[in-house]
Amino acid sequence: MAGGVHFLLGICTKDYVILAADRSCFAYGAIMVTDDGDVAQFGDWSKRNIQLYKLRYGYEMSPRSCHHWIRRSIAESLRSEDYYIVDTLIGGYDEFEKKAFLGSVDYLGNGLADQPYLFRGFSGRFYMSEAEGLSALKKCLAEAKRRFVANLPNFQVMVIDKNGFRQLDDVKV
Repeated sequence: MAGGVHFLLGICTKDYVILAADRSCFAYGAIMVTDDGDVAQFGDWSKRNIQLYKLRYGYEMSPRSCHHWIRRSIAESLRSEDYYIVDTLIGGYDEFEKKAFLGSVDYLGNGLADQPYLFRGFSGRFYMSEAEGLSALKKCLAEAKRRFVANLPNFQVMVIDKNGFRQLDDVKV
């Protein structure tokens, strides 16, 4: 995994996606891990290019399209002198397909799309309510804390559904 000790977790159901990460990982609505410079630079560059796509074509990329665009961008950057070393979890709600999306891309450009859950670090049920999803997330984080080598006490949590995304209170384990 790129850059240091980090922990990422994502849970996807039909109606929503929950993303959680230790406090050092969030950047621009996605979760990315590596050195802070690459996260800031790649996150800002990705955000601006995705916004440019909307301006050029008049509609936003779907979460799946963003996933594939990020995967291709990371893979292409490997062939350059200044490549990005970032691992990402990408979550979103696809208005066209009317379902949540969860995918990941590692620092080598390997992508996993449409996954029910993903872990980065040492790492459901399809129809969980949001409360059940948060409960499962807390249990996973508590178990990870018990098994994980590093002490990561606070996790930032974001929920993405058809109404948009919202930041929840930090989870302390």
